[in-house]
Amino acid sequence: MDAGCLFYREVLPDTSCQEEWTEIQLNTGATQSTLQDIKVAEKAGGYCFQNVRLNHNRNRFIYWRTYQDVLELSEVCLDFTLYKNNVRYKFSDTPVLNVCISEQDGYVTLLVTTVCSLHHLKFPHPDTLAEGSGNKIGAQNGSSNLSSKNGGISIDFNESQTFSIFHEANNSSVRDPSSFYVIDSQNAASSPAPHAATSFLSPSGGDAYFALACQSELMLFVMNCETGDTTSQSLKENNIMPRLFSNLKNAFTGKNDFSDANYANSVVFSYINGQIYLLALYRDDQLRVWSTTNFQCACSIDCVRDNNRTRIQGPQSSALRKISNTSFCAFLSHATRSEFVCINIHPETGTSSGLSISYRKSIPAPALDLADFAVCENRIWALWTNAEGEFSISNYPLLRGLGMNWSSVALEPPPDRYCVVNEHGMDPREAYCNYIFQRGIFEREVIAKALFMFRRTNLRFESKHCTLPILKDQVCQAVEDEIQNEVKEFDVTDEDYLEIATRQWERFYSCCEQYHLKSCQPCGFFLLEPIDGLCVVKKNTFSLLRPCETLEHFMLVSDDLDVNTAVSTYFAGNERVGEDLVILVSIVAQLERWLPDETKGEIDKRLYRLEMPNVFIAKLSDEILAGDPDRELFPSTFLVWIRQKIQSINDMGMAMTLLLESLRMDNGNPAGMQTNLGIVQSSQYLSTVGVLFGSHLGLSVLSETVRQITAIKFSICRNLLIMQQILIDTYSLGVDLLEKMRSHFMPDTTIFLQSYFVMGWIAETPVNIAAAASLESSIQRLNLLQLTNGSGRIYSNGGKYHVSPLVRVFLNAKGLYASMALYADNFKNSENIPTLSNTLLPLTTIVSQLIWPVSFNFVFGEWLFGTCQHIVIQNYVRLLSNWCEWNICSRQFILAVSLLDSGESFKAYDLFLQSAKGVLREQFLTDKILKGTPLAQRAEYLSTIGENDGGDALDTNVNNQVITQYYLKVIQLLEQHNALDHIISMAQVAIGLLGKSDSQLPMFQSIVFNNHLQLEHYEEAYHSLIYNAELSRRKDCLRQLVVTLFNRKRLDLLMHFPYVGLHEEFENIVESRARSLVIDQNEVYDFLYAFHVNNGNMRKASAIMYEQAMRFQLEGDSIESMEKRCASLLVCINSLHLIDRRYRWIAKPVIGLDDAQPLSALNDSEPMDTKPDDDAIREQVVVLEIKDIKRELLHTEALMRLADHRKDIQTFIHAGPQELAIILSGCGLYTAALKLVNGFEISTLSIFESLTAACVRVSEESANEAWAWLQENDLADLPHRNKAADMAWSFLQKLIYDNELENATRIRKSVVNKLLSLNAFVPQWLYNEYKMANCTELLYLFVKHNRLIEAAELAQEMISAMLGAGSEYFSFKHAIAVTNQEMCLPVNTLDLLLHGLRLNADSDIEYKQVLSDLEDIIQIYIDTAQRTADDKIQMAFQEQRSHQRQQVFMA
Repeated sequence: MDAGCLFYREVLPDTSCQEEWTEIQLNTGATQSTLQDIKVAEKAGGYCFQNVRLNHNRNRFIYWRTYQDVLELSEVCLDFTLYKNNVRYKFSDTPVLNVCISEQDGYVTLLVTTVCSLHHLKFPHPDTLAEGSGNKIGAQNGSSNLSSKNGGISIDFNESQTFSIFHEANNSSVRDPSSFYVIDSQNAASSPAPHAATSFLSPSGGDAYFALACQSELMLFVMNCETGDTTSQSLKENNIMPRLFSNLKNAFTGKNDFSDANYANSVVFSYINGQIYLLALYRDDQLRVWSTTNFQCACSIDCVRDNNRTRIQGPQSSALRKISNTSFCAFLSHATRSEFVCINIHPETGTSSGLSISYRKSIPAPALDLADFAVCENRIWALWTNAEGEFSISNYPLLRGLGMNWSSVALEPPPDRYCVVNEHGMDPREAYCNYIFQRGIFEREVIAKALFMFRRTNLRFESKHCTLPILKDQVCQAVEDEIQNEVKEFDVTDEDYLEIATRQWERFYSCCEQYHLKSCQPCGFFLLEPIDGLCVVKKNTFSLLRPCETLEHFMLVSDDLDVNTAVSTYFAGNERVGEDLVILVSIVAQLERWLPDETKGEIDKRLYRLEMPNVFIAKLSDEILAGDPDRELFPSTFLVWIRQKIQSINDMGMAMTLLLESLRMDNGNPAGMQTNLGIVQSSQYLSTVGVLFGSHLGLSVLSETVRQITAIKFSICRNLLIMQQILIDTYSLGVDLLEKMRSHFMPDTTIFLQSYFVMGWIAETPVNIAAAASLESSIQRLNLLQLTNGSGRIYSNGGKYHVSPLVRVFLNAKGLYASMALYADNFKNSENIPTLSNTLLPLTTIVSQLIWPVSFNFVFGEWLFGTCQHIVIQNYVRLLSNWCEWNICSRQFILAVSLLDSGESFKAYDLFLQSAKGVLREQFLTDKILKGTPLAQRAEYLSTIGENDGGDALDTNVNNQVITQYYLKVIQLLEQHNALDHIISMAQVAIGLLGKSDSQLPMFQSIVFNNHLQLEHYEEAYHSLIYNAELSRRKDCLRQLVVTLFNRKRLDLLMHFPYVGLHEEFENIVESRARSLVIDQNEVYDFLYAFHVNNGNMRKASAIMYEQAMRFQLEGDSIESMEKRCASLLVCINSLHLIDRRYRWIAKPVIGLDDAQPLSALNDSEPMDTKPDDDAIREQVVVLEIKDIKRELLHTEALMRLADHRKDIQTFIHAGPQELAIILSGCGLYTAALKLVNGFEISTLSIFESLTAACVRVSEESANEAWAWLQENDLADLPHRNKAADMAWSFLQKLIYDNELENATRIRKSVVNKLLSLNAFVPQWLYNEYKMANCTELLYLFVKHNRLIEAAELAQEMISAMLGAGSEYFSFKHAIAVTNQEMCLPVNTLDLLLHGLRLNADSDIEYKQVLSDLEDIIQIYIDTAQRTADDKIQMAFQEQRSHQRQQVFMA
């Protein structure tokens, strides 16, 4: 072990997450223990692997403990986590006496000695495991999983696991007959059981030696490791004379127990000059050396040098330990005193045995009970216990220069129940749960046992597979049940309830405390010589003893410090200053002992509340100096004692300066602690060094060491500040020194006090691992913005670790890698063997530097930022906010992000603005904001210029661009949390920094617009887009505004915005949107129409309405689409009527061939077989006037009417007007059909024919059917008729009257023709009207349809009217007369009529009579016409003659 280390301190690893035990049971068939009641003391020990230069052997050891017939073995590695590292052997009914572990030839050999069996077990050596192909950890890279990443080295500590050497331990290996030997127990009933044993493996590994000490004999067993063959030999002196003289000597010295000479208390093996010897320490204090070759005693010595003095055996048994193969140490217990005797064995050729034995040193032992001890070349280590059962560990140096006194080890005190802070009104459950579960003081097994005892039931709670949260719930329920049992029969006040609850929780805590103290009792220890440490094995766990730092040593030892030894060791060459420092620290240490715990707690609270230390320390100094007898903090003579101590200091200023420099973690240069540079430069050596303390146990040791040293230095700073204030208040020093203390030392001490308080908070603050690992969404948000890379993420490790201190979580996630990268640079040039002194302590210093607030590095803050632990971040920043100026902007930034993620966006916004100035000054912000951007190099240059000469005005632009880049990153953060109002404010701040010509200005203006738009600040959004410096962005923003307002139905705002300079773009955007949306629910056309009407542009308004109508026609075939099309066409027509007559037209694009003009219209000269050009048609437009639009309206209205009667309306959508009119007529919609054909100016005859047929059929139909189609027509102007037939004929009469043109009979002809074709009678009104309009045509129709009698009657009436009898009832207005115009007689029709009558006259008398009458009247007409013609001729001659006469006369 390291001889330079003067003091050691206990470190408690976190063993709450141990691997499960592999249970192995062996029954050798021995009967010794069944015949005798054998009680074997509980023992413990271990073995540390020797070749620690190999990474897989470094910080790796095995510890074991025995109780009766059970042996527990655990392999521990502080550098990487071992898998299947716990094994428990149960040797049935055979208590274990001794365990020996050695390494040889690629194996680790375990020799176990029980009272009746010997065992030899082999396990693979770590070297063998490291060479395996499946192993993750090799000899060169230690436990690290190294991979190149971004030019550095990435280490995954969470997967750095390997198999333990015990991973293949099983029942078959231990039950192999060649691995054990059962001691002959035939005389077991009479033979005493062995009480001491030892074992040894030969250097070749072929033989295993076992020695068992019984009451009167010493047995030696040699086992062949290959075959298991074992030989035994009893070791005792053969000649009589030595035994005789020995008995005579015993008689003279007063010893009457003749068995003391054969009773061996302790035995050990040694290998000297190629031979194996057994050393036995007997009860008579004789040390004999037995040869395993000839089984004779080679030499012996009486360990007590004063042979003439009476020696009475003490209460403890003597024990022997091997220092080396030639050096041994014996513990002798006598009634008067106990002592350690060091004895050396020397090879000597002059003797028969070749050995000589001599004394080396005798060391008196303290007045305590020895539990265990171990010896190395430098020290004797001893585990002591006193009458109260308290344990202590001390060491005595064996080398010169290390002192001549027993030096105690600083053991960790047990949990103090008074540390449970239960403030007034606080829930006791919260206070005790925080202390029991959150701090990790008690193991799960301890809490489970305490719960069992607290419940006082037979139901034991199994904690093996129980997580800590479940166990916590069980405890809370059990305590609550006890509370309810007390209060259920009484009405208690809140104060009484809290008192009862506090009492019950104190009771449960007392149970935990008892089991914890029991489980932490040491049962042995062993030296970790290769790494300069000790391992203390306890009942349920283990602890380590590590070397101490200098200040830590001074503070812990205090008055027992050997000043000369400490000064010569730590301050070689500068002893005078060292002595001053030791005295100064002794004063500080004495103040630590004087200062009450209440005062210490009050100082901690004030620091946590951010009160200034110089203020409350000044008040504390006044209180101390006041000497209040009711509250005496220090002894009354404390000031005299301090002054005496100070007078012994030669140079107080130098001592104070040296102490402050020792406390300073930044080495006097905070700005130089740029760990990022160190990590990059040193990470290349990390593959050689491997990972130190990377396992869960190693991390807990490292973090606990950081906590211990931090707590010591914090107490130094606190007490030093109190002492400085007292010296200033009492003027105990010179004026110059007091002034220097006030102006220089106290400010530094104040800063250090606050810094170490924050470091202590980091080292002690518990973190819920499960909750910390569940913040994935927050971490992902930061990853998206490249603010973190996820390398420092906290993993839940499958729920194994529930709570860990913050510093341990930091080390596990990122801190250890950063520390190792910095440590590797120093380790690469070191040839020293890696021990705790040169690995653990330097790493502790580096870790402390990483969390040291007063420095340039921000590794801890950066990691904390990436974990999204908001409560921790906010507390961390708060503790540094009032006094720490380093990385203040970076801390404000991470706090702002934390507050933003916590929903406090207003606070976050203010902090973002405050931290902007640090982008160019602090490396963290520079990396996060500018990394990977073109501004990074320019910002670095600007920062360099700023450091040298402050920069110039030319760099102002770069500075503004850097800050705006920061604002852009913040805006992205705010966008993730939907903090829109703060985004607007942040963008406006950035706009204020940018010039009008800056390329980033339009981007921030667009950001302002977008967020105003999302906040529904539409007017502000419009104004922001109008002022956007880039036209394309203005158009994009306008399009976004239009879309949003349409979606929000805020058409009123769209209508009234002026759109300065963007009017045409706005129309295009709206039109594009209108055309892109489905026409069924498209309100954009209506808005466009209203917009154009509002602007007085009726022509565009009409065009928009027609476009909407056209889309309804093309894209919709529902009734709703037709109705909307009708409405659109009506609006279009109305708009066109409001336009100047010259512009009442619309240009309609040709959609397809249906809209194209006929081929003859395109080019009359083209051949008929020439096909039209589709592209030419697509480029054409059709000019539509009002009449064309009206016709489309009529067509649509007709379809709507038809849709009410026909379900197959889709088949008639594209029907022409003539076809549609016929279909309407077929449905009885005669009014609609007539309206359609009149609008298109096409023939109405088909409609009237259909209506005529319906009128004829009406008499045959039921009344309901007739009235059904009648009511579908316009009957408003007709008088009501009771009969449907009368109503139908009246309807026909009205339509003929309304639609027949003047002096035309086309409709009447069509109706009469239809009637006659249906063999129906012509209604009288129609008959009369037709006679008045064209009787000749009516006569022809009668004749045509062979209605001869009716035709004859009409002919007679017509001829009679021509002759002057009723001419007013016919179409001619006068009769035959000389003075009237000539009249036309339908001769052909009459000839046909007469011919028909003559044909039927012979067969029907009626025809004959009618024929006769018609011939008579025709004859009369002929005669009259002849006479009238003659008269007209005569009158014409006379007129001509008279005219001639007049001409002659005139001539």
